[in-house]
Amino acid sequence: MNKKMVTIIAALAMCTAMAGCTGNDTASSSKAETTTTTTAAAESAAPAESTADSTSANVGTTDYDVDGDFRAFEQMKDKYEGNYLANLTGQMSNNGTKYTICIKDGKAYQALTVQGMKSYTVCPGDGKLYNVSEGTTTYSIEDDDGNQWKSADILFGATLDFDHAYIDTTTNVVHEYYNLDSSVSGGEGQIVYGFDGATYDLKQVVLLPEGADESSAVYFTVDSIGEADDSLLAVPDLSAYTKE
Repeated sequence: MNKKMVTIIAALAMCTAMAGCTGNDTASSSKAETTTTTTAAAESAAPAESTADSTSANVGTTDYDVDGDFRAFEQMKDKYEGNYLANLTGQMSNNGTKYTICIKDGKAYQALTVQGMKSYTVCPGDGKLYNVSEGTTTYSIEDDDGNQWKSADILFGATLDFDHAYIDTTTNVVHEYYNLDSSVSGGEGQIVYGFDGATYDLKQVVLLPEGADESSAVYFTVDSIGEADDSLLAVPDLSAYTKE
């Protein structure tokens, strides 16, 4: 399986590896323990440096009701599911890593830039996955089973049912917790969305493996989110690259 395309799986694998021996009791962890752990993880998350679709921070009060029917995730889902381009920056354990993810019509593009070295994978819908490394000017091509784009869809691809929400009154960020679909993510856990309490713009995404503490979570600041860019989803020009 192409490991560059599966963002969610790779991130959860990173979490589990960092958990080390502390993950031995994961299978027996209770729902209450997981809830406490994930809340602590989100509370300790690094502050977002920028807000998607917003030019200023909004610290103050929010009308969000944690026990109400409105969910900021559902609002975001209605607007962007199946058609978005997001730029993320890793925090904490993957500090500084830049991610670009583009999803549209069952096609996907995912780029990672680590210490200035960029690699990317394109799933253009032709039954192939194109893995390209700009650092080594090499590429490889793999078969696509038609579902790889779901694993690359970090915002929606593995999100299941709502679990709970809380408001950080210090930063006015609304944190919504959802369970992960292990058949897509490759592991049990939760995904936490951090929304601006005034605008409900997405500020942060946190991936939490079941039973792990906050030091093992993977944090992403959302730098921007908008509609998909079709040019990223085309078969890449590989004329300047060498096949691995």
